[in-house]
Amino acid sequence: MSLFGEFKRRRVFRALIAYGIAAFAALQIVEPITHALHWPDAVLSYVVVALAAGFPIVVTVAWIFDVSAGRIERAPAARLRGLPLAAVLIAIGAAAAAPGLLYFFVVRSPARTVSAPASIAVLPFVNMSREKEDEYFSDGITEELINALANVEGLHVASRTSVYALKGRNLDAREIGARLNVSTLLEGSVRREANALRVTAQLISVADDVHLWSKVYDRELRGVFALEDEIAHSIAQTLRSKLTGALVKPSTSNFEAHDLYLQGRYFSARRTADGLRTASQLFTKAIEKDPTYALAWAGLAETTALQHQYGAEPGSVVLPKAKQQVRRALELDPAMVEAQSILGLVALSSYQWADAEQALRKAIELNPRYASAHHWYAAALSNQGRHAEAYMEIDRAYRLDPGSPIINNNVGVTRYFAGDFDGAIEAFRKTLDIAPDFSPTHGYLAELYAVLRRYAEAEAEYARCTMPGYSERGRGVMYALSGQRAEALRLVEDLERRAKRDSVSATARGSIWIALGEKDRGYALLAQACAEVDPLFWDMKVDPLFEELRGDPRFHEVLKCFRLE
Repeated sequence: MSLFGEFKRRRVFRALIAYGIAAFAALQIVEPITHALHWPDAVLSYVVVALAAGFPIVVTVAWIFDVSAGRIERAPAARLRGLPLAAVLIAIGAAAAAPGLLYFFVVRSPARTVSAPASIAVLPFVNMSREKEDEYFSDGITEELINALANVEGLHVASRTSVYALKGRNLDAREIGARLNVSTLLEGSVRREANALRVTAQLISVADDVHLWSKVYDRELRGVFALEDEIAHSIAQTLRSKLTGALVKPSTSNFEAHDLYLQGRYFSARRTADGLRTASQLFTKAIEKDPTYALAWAGLAETTALQHQYGAEPGSVVLPKAKQQVRRALELDPAMVEAQSILGLVALSSYQWADAEQALRKAIELNPRYASAHHWYAAALSNQGRHAEAYMEIDRAYRLDPGSPIINNNVGVTRYFAGDFDGAIEAFRKTLDIAPDFSPTHGYLAELYAVLRRYAEAEAEYARCTMPGYSERGRGVMYALSGQRAEALRLVEDLERRAKRDSVSATARGSIWIALGEKDRGYALLAQACAEVDPLFWDMKVDPLFEELRGDPRFHEVLKCFRLE
């Protein structure tokens, strides 16, 4: 009998087919289990190799044994035996296993990577530690991974503001991908126990919800920078992006300073007066641990400057401090785009328009993909009435970070200042779809409704604006110009009483008095606002709500004081 006939008689091929079906079924069970338990991809690879190794074994067993009348019996000897027989059996088993191995390791692997241009959103890592207060640490890892992946050439990374705007919302992978305009999502968890750190991470394709990569990392806390770099490299390699050396460079050698910095970022992101004060204290402590920690200096500068807007601290007090702090950050790291942008923000808040433009242009040169620099540059141009240039810059910011509430809001503000009210309403509504409680959008939408004399809608939006002094300024002027004099008087007199014990915007009070016809009193307050570097004046040149106030020559004198003319 021929060798082929002998194989048929011993049912070798039937055994191979049966084993192939069983191996395929086993893989269908094992693969979802490995993803559900967040096991590394290597586990699945080992299973595939083990199943492939079973093919030569099955061939050998089928050759040696036969099933007859329900009993397993040793098959009679054949002419082919010894090493030649072993070589033939192994060759047949290898040939049977080869298609499966080629499919898994060659055909399927490229199909599961993402074709260029690659894009990713790093979703907030879940805090799995026993202490809820450790959420700052999981948020910090999320933010540092975002920054690391932003350094990968050819990879578009959704910004922190875009990602965190969706935190806590029940959206599936496809919905998140569509909102953030990305093709992949990185999600994971962080567990911190004493000096031990466990991080799980998995990369998901938005198109089909397939896990492209997953891994569990167990490290010491002090190895967090190396861990972040390893994760970033794994993702970049999976997405087949071009790598250029280390993606995460240790920003400090002092672990305690880094931990304090992460806590500071956590409180700074709250954008409240108390949160900013706490953040400033934490950044200061981080600097005490490591005086050369450039990121901590930049964080301190930003929170100091933002207290001018959110914390009702006089700009004349906090902005010079912020300028010194950010200059120290740039001395330590001249190429830090975040610090260069903060320098622009400080100049912008100080009404030093030329300095702001210079700093922000330099930030854009350092990193043209840094959306915040384009956003702040657009604000500087828009507030000076340079609407065409502002349109170009805010469009660049939007294309880089389409999910950011701040940038979407500024798209609306830019259109509003330029007189495109329909376009502004559309942009403001989109912003509120992303972040329903975003206070600045409610404030500007209220002003727009007031300009359109849709007073009931304006009143409803002002009620949801919590920016210090902002809603009072707009509401008071709206009351005065719409003939609701009693309401305007009641509001401004309340502001004057509060000003005797707290810091209350002189721009808000002055604008309302001018709208009421008390111009001497109003312009005296606007002069005070200029001396205090009041942040509420920076849109007064272009905001349509205040158009009627601009006919007085004294108003233009105030504009000159703020370097707006």
